[in-house]
Amino acid sequence: MFDQLKALGQLGPMMAQARQMQARMAQMQATLPALRASGSAAGGLIAATASGTFEIVKLELAPAALQMDPELLADLTRGAVNQALGNAQELVRQKMQEATGGLDLGALQGMLGG
Repeated sequence: MFDQLKALGQLGPMMAQARQMQARMAQMQATLPALRASGSAAGGLIAATASGTFEIVKLELAPAALQMDPELLADLTRGAVNQALGNAQELVRQKMQEATGGLDLGALQGMLGG
């Protein structure tokens, strides 16, 4: 019985921490559109930039890239885009860890059945 009461006494501080984390998460989410991550292919002839919302915001092709076989150009462009998106995912993951103080939200969701 006393253990249950003790656990209830800890609920207030835990809720305060949860509210603080929620505020930090909201701040972090607001910055996502401005985050940038890059990827490139063919020694920089093709470069892609993705936002923290996983949108391609810039795609650059050097003039020499336009002389490539269209199939090769498509493959290299896809590679640069995928690299930029992967780098954006990693950047967002890092920002999320900073906002949550290192708490693994994926594991928490798993425990809660999410």
